[in-house]
Amino acid sequence: MNIYRHELRMNLKNTVLWTIILSVVGGTVELFYVIIEKDIRAFSDMMNNFPDSLKAVMGLITENFSTPLGFYGFVLTFSLLFASIQAMNIGVAIVSKETRDKTADFLLTKPVSRFQIISEKILAAVTLLGASWLVYSASLYFVIASLAKGDFSHGKYLLLCAGYFLLQLIFFSVGLLVSVLAKKIKAVLPVSMGIVFFAYAVSAFAVTSESDALRFLTPFQYFKTEYILKNGSFELPYLITGLAVILVAILCGYVRFIKKDIHAV
Repeated sequence: MNIYRHELRMNLKNTVLWTIILSVVGGTVELFYVIIEKDIRAFSDMMNNFPDSLKAVMGLITENFSTPLGFYGFVLTFSLLFASIQAMNIGVAIVSKETRDKTADFLLTKPVSRFQIISEKILAAVTLLGASWLVYSASLYFVIASLAKGDFSHGKYLLLCAGYFLLQLIFFSVGLLVSVLAKKIKAVLPVSMGIVFFAYAVSAFAVTSESDALRFLTPFQYFKTEYILKNGSFELPYLITGLAVILVAILCGYVRFIKKDIHAV
């Protein structure tokens, strides 16, 4: 488990930073509910003047703004964007950094199999993402519970949290696949942001399209907050699609990494 511990140490600082930013920003925006609560009708009327396409992209479902949990559905739209970049960063960097830092051939001289190497790297990444997710979810729970005075649907909140983590796993697995397919990635952040923002752009088209087919092309549409808040469940076709993306991407990542030629430096 030396590789696992090494990856934890190497990525801990960035994970803590991302976690603090996500928790503080998410909690701060959620606290704006205190301001709009006193004049929720006027705020909703103002939001309703926005174009329908813009409201859809931003998650502005004003009917939900009457409760702290409903308002969190709006906050979560932006939290998911940055959480996806965090997960994508880890996924893209976890293998590609060995080539970029010229340590790939050294790593493979160790008495461990390639299967073990990538397994421990994935386990470390999931551990870091899981810890970040738990801290963020707990922080926002206390904020929402304090605003709602404990009177809100815990089941729906847990589903929103589960969707948050599943979305991160999707982008992590896609990032992992990109990292093993690419010959060399010079900079992680541009690649991560490019893929995430492309998916977000597709999501903008999907929410304004008359057909639901586009929704299958972007993970941002797999766990819609408004659907969860209204129905208290996931949409099964998109849940299955998301899980399939995670499974296929990780399996392909394993196969590619095990067979990939690692050039000596």
